[in-house]
Amino acid sequence: MMGKNEIVDTLNDLIRIVEDSHEGYRQAAESSEDPDLKALFGDLADQRGAIVRELQRTVAEQGGAPDMGGTVVGSAHRFFLELKSSVLGHDRDAMLAEVQRGESECVRRYEEALAKDLPPDVIAAVSPHLDRIRVDHDRMAQLRNAVA
Repeated sequence: MMGKNEIVDTLNDLIRIVEDSHEGYRQAAESSEDPDLKALFGDLADQRGAIVRELQRTVAEQGGAPDMGGTVVGSAHRFFLELKSSVLGHDRDAMLAEVQRGESECVRRYEEALAKDLPPDVIAAVSPHLDRIRVDHDRMAQLRNAVA
């Protein structure tokens, strides 16, 4: 079984990547000129915010201090999303591709976390997030395929 510090570090890593996703969706909602994407991204931003809060509670329950920000990579991702949308004139496929790429990274980080020897209560708290993120990742792929 992992020690408290490693559990907290793992959960804080998830907080950072989900906060990146939250901010990415928020910015995508602001940038999108398509009403359906604006609504979808807004809903997903809200959902990711709720996941961040759940993760922060889980860190506190483990006796740790929850992280409150995103990653440096996430900042670059958000900048790229903003740059790409402005350069490409808010191209729907480009925006969906970038969001899907971000979700792929989120899935990867969750899979890495869940491959560790986490306590059962932490696994029970985190596993549903991965399921949700996978569904959203697949949804972005379906939306991209519908555009193509």
